[in-house]
Amino acid sequence: MSHAFFPTFHPHAGSRWTVRRRPGSLPPFWRNITGPTGLADYMQRRDWRLVLSACRIPHILNTFRGREYIYVPPLLEQVALSELTDFDGERRRAASPPSPPPPVYPYGGLTAFFLLPLIIWHGLRMGWWPPVPDFLPPPQTWFNAGVLDNVLVRVYGQFYRLATALTLHADLRHLWGNIAFGALFLTLLARLTGVGRAVWLTLIGGILGNGLTVLFRPRAVTSLGFSTALFAAVGVLAGMMAGRQTQRRKAILPIAAGAALLAMLGTEGENTDYAAHVAGLLCGLALGLGESWRMRRGWPALPQIPAGMLALAVPTLAWWWAFNAQ
Repeated sequence: MSHAFFPTFHPHAGSRWTVRRRPGSLPPFWRNITGPTGLADYMQRRDWRLVLSACRIPHILNTFRGREYIYVPPLLEQVALSELTDFDGERRRAASPPSPPPPVYPYGGLTAFFLLPLIIWHGLRMGWWPPVPDFLPPPQTWFNAGVLDNVLVRVYGQFYRLATALTLHADLRHLWGNIAFGALFLTLLARLTGVGRAVWLTLIGGILGNGLTVLFRPRAVTSLGFSTALFAAVGVLAGMMAGRQTQRRKAILPIAAGAALLAMLGTEGENTDYAAHVAGLLCGLALGLGESWRMRRGWPALPQIPAGMLALAVPTLAWWWAFNAQ
């Protein structure tokens, strides 16, 4: 009902017929800018009215036969159509198509086998197994040879301690806690990156995390344990998931989840090294964002088998350096 008029009779002297516009009807000559089918849905009605209001364009919403139409003054019709066209174009550009889901790698549970050397090494140091081979120094010297000491690293250049400290544990509870934590999160990471690269990224994140703590600690501190590398694995997971998001608000969610895990699992215990856990998470986050960026670019990655071999070779060479430095 574009226009509606009705006659009114006035019985006073000199009476005549007058025509008045019905209250609530459209002003004369206003133009429909929504086409013959009207507005598509509530979202379009809300957005278009917000755009017209922001541009200070007068408009009226009219309903006819169950469909909704927007009318504007004729002199502002082209301006309104131009503004709405620009708005719809920007919205389509912003709503980029969803990225395809990442590939899921099989055999993620095999990462647990890469944790076995931690158990074997701790058992040798604690005397669980038969006597150590003759080419190794006495187990009671391993702690002092491999523990992370930021003074020895910064002053004397004993950088091997960044890796050897990851393989040392204070006691059985410390060891099994890291094994359980690692078996879970390394498996999750391996499903995104593959077994070899998951272990490699975890180890590199732990080494970088130890290096970060050495760099920023102002006083002498010693630390040990694989937990720095495990929080690096959590950071890699969060970074890869955040890097896949196209919207900033959605990208914050996996990072917040990683920080929540750090708060729940990385702050308990009297001797917990909070700084090392935070450093591991941050370094892992940077590695995860870099890995996600590499995948978007389509650049080749380090193959799984060489990555796994490197993850085993780096701590071995670090201990060889440590034993020869004594």
